[in-house]
Amino acid sequence: MEQSKMETYEDEITLKELILKVREYWKEIWKHWLLIGLIALPFVIFKIYQAYTSPITFPATLTFMVDEDEGNSLGAMAGILGQFGFGSTAGGKYNLDKILEVSRSRRVLQMALFSACDVDGQRDLIANHLIRQFDLHDKWKKDTTGLKNFLYTSSNPQEFNQTENKVLKVLQGVLNGTEKKEGCYDTSYDEDTGIMRLKIETPSESLSITLVDTIFTKLTSYYVGSSIEKAGATYAVMKSKTDSLARALASAEYRLADYIDKNKNVFSAREGALQQTRLQTEVQRLQIMHGEALKNLEYADFTLRNKTPFITLLDDPIAPIKPQAESKLKALVLGLILGTMLGVTFIIGRKIYRDTMNS
Repeated sequence: MEQSKMETYEDEITLKELILKVREYWKEIWKHWLLIGLIALPFVIFKIYQAYTSPITFPATLTFMVDEDEGNSLGAMAGILGQFGFGSTAGGKYNLDKILEVSRSRRVLQMALFSACDVDGQRDLIANHLIRQFDLHDKWKKDTTGLKNFLYTSSNPQEFNQTENKVLKVLQGVLNGTEKKEGCYDTSYDEDTGIMRLKIETPSESLSITLVDTIFTKLTSYYVGSSIEKAGATYAVMKSKTDSLARALASAEYRLADYIDKNKNVFSAREGALQQTRLQTEVQRLQIMHGEALKNLEYADFTLRNKTPFITLLDDPIAPIKPQAESKLKALVLGLILGTMLGVTFIIGRKIYRDTMNS
């Protein structure tokens, strides 16, 4: 019992010491508030300087959606046709993450980068405009591998040399970002509505608008083309076969009609009747084959339409775009917080050191 009281008493003493120690540190901090302010001042100045020198950018935002209504109706129609022996095509929900990831792929980005556009009255490849707008030449001025004054002269990535491929990777990093720095290209979507958003932010208003529009155009073309590639190839084969049978049928019908016109007076002859029967049989056979080919072609066309994603543009960016710059107030507050934290840490650390050395 007595031992328990002693432990409780020691705990109370420890809590009391803790409270006194906190008060002591607080007095120390308050006593040296001017020193803390002097330590925080360089951080405040630096952050404000960053805010004033940071470039003004123009964010261009484009929104779109994948319209699945028609695909679903086609899927229902396919189920009905399946009851009559035409098979069925299952529709599925498009993966929004997949679409946005495709938009950030090198294949789509390079198609956009090597399209030409006008920026500030100068027509050039988008890749070269990005090099100028993001001052990459200044970063490469000490380079000895050919990047110092580099600009693209070819728009065909298949013909690029090692230097051109290296710059392409740099530009991809400018857009998508790296481990150390965020990129100027951002994508997102609303989980409730399924509406997707592409955003480009560059120092040039016209470049921001043109680049995000071009990325969307290339994304639509590439994604739709990839989605229907197999169905499109099947349709092309069926179309070629149907056209071939149509020509053969027309030729056979012409031969039969021509034979009948030339042999009106020899129908009773066995040889003439036999030849006419052969021609009629060939026409009937080709008619059946052509009819089946038409059915297959209609189903191939139906499948192709059902597999085609319907990407619908909602809002594209238009000038003028409100420029964005780093907030001076935000920079002031952030610098003050960082500097104050460092100053307080210094004051407390110095007191702990002094108390330890004097004890």
